[in-house]
Amino acid sequence: MALRQRGFPSEAIKNLCARVGVMVAQTAMEPHLLEARVCDVLNDTAPRAMAVLESLCIIITNFPAAKSLDIQVPNFPTDETEGFHPVPFAPIVFIERTDFKEEPKPGFKCLAWGQPMCLRHTGYVIELQHVVKGPSGCVESLEVTCRREDAGEKPKAFIHWVSQPLMCEVHLYERLFQRKNSEDPTEAPGGYLSDLNLASLRVVDATLVNCSVALAKPLTSSSVSVLSTSPWIQTAIRESLFLTKLTLKEDLGKV
Repeated sequence: MALRQRGFPSEAIKNLCARVGVMVAQTAMEPHLLEARVCDVLNDTAPRAMAVLESLCIIITNFPAAKSLDIQVPNFPTDETEGFHPVPFAPIVFIERTDFKEEPKPGFKCLAWGQPMCLRHTGYVIELQHVVKGPSGCVESLEVTCRREDAGEKPKAFIHWVSQPLMCEVHLYERLFQRKNSEDPTEAPGGYLSDLNLASLRVVDATLVNCSVALAKPLTSSSVSVLSTSPWIQTAIRESLFLTKLTLKEDLGKV
C-alpha cells in the first residue's frame, strides 16, 4: 500500500516479484531493483509532461510572434507514433532556478553569461542579456534573446521549461531508510526506527506544470521532466494534480 501511495505502478511491483522469485531465507533486496522495474513500466505507459519545482522567470525580449505559439511535444520521446500534445510557448517562460548560474563552475552546461541553451522541443536557443535582482540581491528574473536553433552554434544543453503553467503540489520522496538492511543489528544497532531517513519526504506546494496535465484522468500515470539533474522523473498523477515522484537518474556533472 505504501509503495502504491508513492506512485509505484502495480505492474512494476509484480515484475520485481517475478524477477526475484520465491526464497526460503529472508533476503534484503537492493532498492534500485524496484526502481529499475518502475522505469521499465513507465517508459512504455506514461505520457511525458514538463514541470518546474523552483521556478525562475525568463523574459524573451525578441519573441518571434505577436502571441503565444503552440509547440507540439511528443507524448513519448522515443516513439512519436504515440502522438503529441500542445504546449503553449509565450514570451514569459519558467525554468528551474538551478539551470542558471551567474558564476558557473567548470562543467556547468546550462544557462550562464556567454553560454546559451535551447528550450527543449521549441527549436529556439536563448541567450542571457540582463539579470534582474531584488533588494536582497536575489535573482528575480532574466531577460534573454532567442534565435532559431539552426541559426548558429549548437547549444550545450537542452532544458525543460513551462509557460502559462498550472500550479500543483509535488511530494518528493527519497528512500525511507538510510541503509540497505535496517533490520540487521550490525547495520542499525538501534533498530530500524533509528535508521529512518527524516528527510525522505519534501513537499513543494508551488510547482509549475504544463497545462496539458489538466486533461489527465485521476490516478493515471505520467512521466514528468522536473529537474535537469533528473531528466525523466517518474510520477503518478492523482486528484487535484497531486504528484508523487521517484528519482531514477541523476547527472552530478551539472551541479
